[in-house]
Amino acid sequence: MAKIWIYTDTSKIVGDPEHLRVFATNHTAQVWFKKNDPEGVAFAYEIILGPRYVAKTFLVLAVLLLGVADLYTTNTILNLGLGELNPFMHVAQTWLGPWWLIPKLGLTYFMMFLLWRSNNPYNIAIVAAFCCTPVLNNLLIIAGTS
Repeated sequence: MAKIWIYTDTSKIVGDPEHLRVFATNHTAQVWFKKNDPEGVAFAYEIILGPRYVAKTFLVLAVLLLGVADLYTTNTILNLGLGELNPFMHVAQTWLGPWWLIPKLGLTYFMMFLLWRSNNPYNIAIVAAFCCTPVLNNLLIIAGTS
């Protein structure tokens, strides 16, 4: 179970914006306590995560794994002497050389950020399925060269 930490400042009245502070991790709470030296009490509460949250986490991580698989298979294709078919990544490879993977990973992380903000696991699943396409295409190209 995940936990959050809620700090209650006993010197403030209920409803004051600084009456409550919510921390996602114990470390974050400890850093804040050391810096602010507040007068109050902190409590840890368990968060009940439903199956939608677990599915969402799994799907967003699948997008990351598919992005890494795309990088690996694309590098394999490039090492075989073939070229990049995606015009945007071709430009990145031409301009950046071996550092082309920086924008590729950046786009993958940006997509993960956007997907994480979505509350609909079905939409996230559609995007994850779409991310399989370049990996499968790369695998077919690699298999065709053998």
